[in-house]
Amino acid sequence: MRRIGFVALLFGVVSLAPLAPANAAPPAVEASAQTAGQMPTGRWMTPDHDAVIQIVPCGAELCGQIVGMVLQPTDAVPRDWAGASQCDLTIIRAAAERESDGRLVWRGTIVNPRNGTAYHAQFRIGADHQLHLRGYVGLPIFGLTQRWTSYTGPAAPADCRLSQPSAS
Repeated sequence: MRRIGFVALLFGVVSLAPLAPANAAPPAVEASAQTAGQMPTGRWMTPDHDAVIQIVPCGAELCGQIVGMVLQPTDAVPRDWAGASQCDLTIIRAAAERESDGRLVWRGTIVNPRNGTAYHAQFRIGADHQLHLRGYVGLPIFGLTQRWTSYTGPAAPADCRLSQPSAS
């Protein structure tokens, strides 16, 4: 069975202690027409083209969940650390902050769906219209940045099974 490698790539470099959950509510950043192009909502294909993550508003935050996985017809849908399907699993939670140059960046956590370990994450939309996501432990310098592309393919069925990747 083929394993989903996007989390392995993101966390393969990071092997320090996991992030403790935060209890404080994040500050809300109001969206305007100017910031709408910076909003990372939508469906994103991971760099190795084996999973689609949908980022949507959830309260004052953004949440990202697995909505598609490229699997062979005989592959079982991967399970999370608790034994549940990874399909529809929320792996990203982040709140917006404005940088000194006026750009928006989202900071929060990303969870490894195989073992449940949470890491710091920050992401933004780059000038290349890709999602630049950095997962790290402690300080951002101790992490890895990935570029996710917008996913324009068909919606996955209820079991999140995709047969072919499709990024734009």
